[in-house]
Amino acid sequence: MAIDLKKFVLRFIDEANGHLQTVKEGAFSLSSGENVDAQIGEMFRAAHTLKGGARMLKLQSIADVTHQLEEILSELRDKKLEPDQNLGTLILQATDDISRQLDQLTASEGTNNLPPADAQLCERLARASRGEMGDEPVQAKVVPAEKPVVALDMAESGLKQAGSVRVKLEKLDDLINILGEVVASHDRLEQQVQSLSNIGPRLAHMDADQLRQEILQFSRQLKEDFQVQHLQMYELYDVATTIRMLPVSMLFEPVSQQVRELAASLNKQVDCRILGGEVEIDRQLIDRLSEPLTHLLRNAVDHGLCEAPERLAAGKSARGTITLTTQQDGRGILLRVEDDGRGLDYPAIRAKAVARGLVSADVVDQLSELECNELIFHPGFSTSKIVTELSGRGVGLDIVRKTIVTDLQGTLQVHSRPGQGTTFIIRLPISLAMMRILQFEQQNHLFGLAAQYVVEVVKCSREEIRDIADRPAIILHNEFIPVISAAEILRINDRHGSQTPTPVATSLLLIIIQNQFGKMAMLVDNLLDERNMMIKPLPKHMQHQALVSGMVLTADNQLVSVLQVPVLMEMAQKQGQPRAAARKPEVRQNSWHVLIVDDSLNTREIEKNVLEAHGYQVTLAEDGFSGLQKARLTQFDAVLTDVEMPVMDGFSLTKALRAEENYQHIPIIIVTSRAKEEDRRRGIQVGADAYIAKGDFEQDSLIETLKMLLC
Repeated sequence: MAIDLKKFVLRFIDEANGHLQTVKEGAFSLSSGENVDAQIGEMFRAAHTLKGGARMLKLQSIADVTHQLEEILSELRDKKLEPDQNLGTLILQATDDISRQLDQLTASEGTNNLPPADAQLCERLARASRGEMGDEPVQAKVVPAEKPVVALDMAESGLKQAGSVRVKLEKLDDLINILGEVVASHDRLEQQVQSLSNIGPRLAHMDADQLRQEILQFSRQLKEDFQVQHLQMYELYDVATTIRMLPVSMLFEPVSQQVRELAASLNKQVDCRILGGEVEIDRQLIDRLSEPLTHLLRNAVDHGLCEAPERLAAGKSARGTITLTTQQDGRGILLRVEDDGRGLDYPAIRAKAVARGLVSADVVDQLSELECNELIFHPGFSTSKIVTELSGRGVGLDIVRKTIVTDLQGTLQVHSRPGQGTTFIIRLPISLAMMRILQFEQQNHLFGLAAQYVVEVVKCSREEIRDIADRPAIILHNEFIPVISAAEILRINDRHGSQTPTPVATSLLLIIIQNQFGKMAMLVDNLLDERNMMIKPLPKHMQHQALVSGMVLTADNQLVSVLQVPVLMEMAQKQGQPRAAARKPEVRQNSWHVLIVDDSLNTREIEKNVLEAHGYQVTLAEDGFSGLQKARLTQFDAVLTDVEMPVMDGFSLTKALRAEENYQHIPIIIVTSRAKEEDRRRGIQVGADAYIAKGDFEQDSLIETLKMLLC
């Protein structure tokens, strides 16, 4: 009886992808010029196993390519070939060819209709194994010029995830073992219930002491069995969760070939390096990250990396590099997308912001690099000079921000070094199904916050909350933090049945929340709990509610809304704008120009609002060194500076400014939380004209001090 090979082919596809992954990882390192001596043996064994399986199943085209690949790896292993980048690129081409054949087998459900092996590819591999490749550069396969969009089209098609996943046998063994323990624990609990029912007939023959002993023994045993089952349930969840965890390489690997094809279509040479591909994350995250990762890579290739002549003129190698790095970061995942290109074009960003009416031409030059970084995420924003299939349409980065921050409960930051490159840093929870949730109560309503956004919880008196720049704020750890009321921002007082007056508390409870834009202190009634909880998605008819990301269920079966902190903070900022904007006069042409230097974004913004509300023109700097550079480029009429700052502190900045001829008589005011007398004396010694402790901060006092020093 003939054997049906189709079921074996499908099993082979799954195993082949694993072996191919081993070869790819080494080839990426080789094409990037890294030392791969330790990986060559594993690559050879993977190729050898792959070839043997293909031959057994009569998959001749895969076997032919893999045979030539094995020959190269054998020569590398025996030190008969010198590893180089061209060889790595050629091996990657071979693995891409095998991947395409495996995809074709998958689409045909195991039917072997593969065309003959690529003769040209096999010949190049054979010549390379004989050392006849020389210095001949290997070019990636070029996508036809009339359809460059095909080069990176993952955003539309998404990652093709199989309906099943490979699970290591030891994971299944762990799951079955724990299930056995849970069943045994359940049997013990049933015995406890039975023993309790057996006490009934014996009550008439028991005195009080005997009854007390029976009850104590029963409660003690029940508590022990319950604790055991509690631990087993959490262990069961942990093991079950790991089964749906997949290596992040499943997200990264498909884009590597597409990056090379896109680069080739743009006449650029690009290597895509993958570090930490073995880190495992929830499959849901892998599915959802496909689109934002595509946009980031397309942006890096099209905007960040320049062509070979420009790179060589800048003293760089002709080949650009995009590095995808993943690592565990506390309770989450840190993902970095980094290129070694030209960096963000800040002049072009500022010009585009003015052209689109996002920023006034009068103040655009005062935008910090951090503020420019935020502009690129604005919908429709693009600095491309021409609209093509790949760029100039202003879509992409706004989708990245929405997916990462709003949909996946993560954070997104961008850092750029002119002439050196740009890095996008993404922080994500390991899983979307289970998250650590901080629960609080506001006027008998329960809410939750993802703990990753919570900095700390503090108690303070009502006197510690001040009215600064027409908004309540608290001074905490050397920075001003705006205070928002949970009842006000969530409009609880507007709800039916929420008009019951609450007693006036002597101390207030504040939850300090933070995202990449700054911090806020949210005033709440009670703090309830913090624990890992299962997140339940909103039903379809409620998914338009941007403020709520999901629901959790408490121990007493109450549903708790989990709030989206970025949306919450955005609502609070908009809520506070009208009052300040109504009182803010227009800046006069002859107004004083003040430089504010502070590493706290909240403090900078609050001080800026105070000064602008009184007609001052303001420029911001995030540390002493940045402040000194701006002071040398622009003549300011006064300087406000903090003391504790990275790179250069306020004392050093003041001393450096006094050494500048045009700042020897300019008012410098130190505003800091350091209120000791020796700090005040040091401030005077380095040349400060005034020293204001943040604990004593009053906006009227600041304005009066400035007027006195300037007039």
